[in-house]
Amino acid sequence: MFCPLVGTCLAVAEMRRLAEQHGLEPAALSDYELHVQVVAACSSRTPLTEAIQRHLERRHAAAVSRSLKVRGEAAILEQWRMACARGEDIPGTLWASLTHADLGEEGWRQIEGDVHMLSHQVGASVRADLHQLAKLRQERQQLEEGNAVLRHELLQVQRQMASGMASLHKRLLDAETRASLVSYREAELTEARRQAGGAAALSEQVRTLTQQVARLESRNQSYSERVARLERSVVTKAQELQAAEAALESLLGVCDADSAPPHAGCHRSCPMEGEGQLAGRCVLCIGGRTNMIDGYRRLVETHGGRFLHHDGGLEESLHRIDTAVATADAVVCQTGCISHAAYWRLKDACKKLGKPCVFLKSPGVTSFARGLVNLANHPELPPPH
Repeated sequence: MFCPLVGTCLAVAEMRRLAEQHGLEPAALSDYELHVQVVAACSSRTPLTEAIQRHLERRHAAAVSRSLKVRGEAAILEQWRMACARGEDIPGTLWASLTHADLGEEGWRQIEGDVHMLSHQVGASVRADLHQLAKLRQERQQLEEGNAVLRHELLQVQRQMASGMASLHKRLLDAETRASLVSYREAELTEARRQAGGAAALSEQVRTLTQQVARLESRNQSYSERVARLERSVVTKAQELQAAEAALESLLGVCDADSAPPHAGCHRSCPMEGEGQLAGRCVLCIGGRTNMIDGYRRLVETHGGRFLHHDGGLEESLHRIDTAVATADAVVCQTGCISHAAYWRLKDACKKLGKPCVFLKSPGVTSFARGLVNLANHPELPPPH
C-alpha cells in the first residue's frame, strides 16, 4: 500500500538521509533494498515514519493546499488524473490525494494502479525510442562513410580534370603555333582539339558527382535532425520513467513567494499607508518564510503593533498555538507554509477564543501588509490597549 507513495513522493536522497537519521544503515543497502525497508516501516508509527510524514507535508505543502478546495473521492481522482495527463507535479498531487480525508480504499487502489501502469508505459516507450535511435545512428554512420568515399572520388576527378585541362591547353597552344608554321601540323591540331572535347565529358561527370554529393548531404542533414529529436525524446521519457519507478530526484518547490526582499520596509504604495493603525495591539503570525519574519515584524511594529510568531509546527510544538492565540489580539496565518494539523488547530483556537484571523496564500511582505489592513479594519478586532 505504501510502495507507490514512498517511491514517487520521496526522493532517494531524502529517503537515505531520513533513514540514516533514524537508526537504519542505508550505506550498506541498495536503493531498492532501502525502499523495501522504508515501505515496511510505514505500516506502523515510528520516529522514522513520523519524520517522513513531516518532510512530505513540508515538501508538498502547495499541492496539499490546493487539494483543500477539492471535496469528494470523484473530484480527488479527477484532480489526480488531470495532473498525470499534464505531467505536472505528479509527486505532490499523489501525496495530496492519498492523504486527503475524502479518499476511500477504492480510490487508493485506483491511484495505485495508475502509478503501476504508468511505470510500464513509460518504460516501454523509452525502450522503443532507444531501439529506433540506435538504428538511425547506424544509418547515419553508413551515410557518412559513403559521403566520405564520394568526396574522395570527386576530389580525384577534379584533380585529374585540372591536370588534363592544363595539359590539353598547353598542347593546343603548341599545335596552333606549329600549324601557323607548317600545314602538316593541322592533323595534330585536330587531334588535340578532339582530346579537349573529352574535357567536356569530364566536366559533366564532375557535375553529376557534385549533384550526388548534394543529395547525400541533404539526406544526412535530415537524419541528423531526426536523431537529435529522438535524443531529446529519450531524455524526456527517461525522466518520466524515473518518476514513475520511484526514482524522482527533482521535485517542484513548496510555494511561490513574492519577490519582496526579507528586510524591505514600507514605501509610498504600501497598503497599510493611511489606513487603520494597530495602536498597540498584538499580532500573531503563524507560519511564513524564515527569511521574511523580520520583514513581518518591522511592518507590524512600524504601524504601532506588537509582533508574535509561531512556525506552524515545523519546530515549535502545536500545543503552543493555543497559548499564542490567547495572547494575541489578532492572527495572520500563512496557509502555504504550515501543516494540516496546525491549520485546523489554529482555526479551532481562533473560533473558540473569538480572535479575528486572516488566511494568506502567499508568504510575501506585500501580502502580509494587506492582511494587516484587513485585521486593522476587522469588526471583531478588540479596542486598543
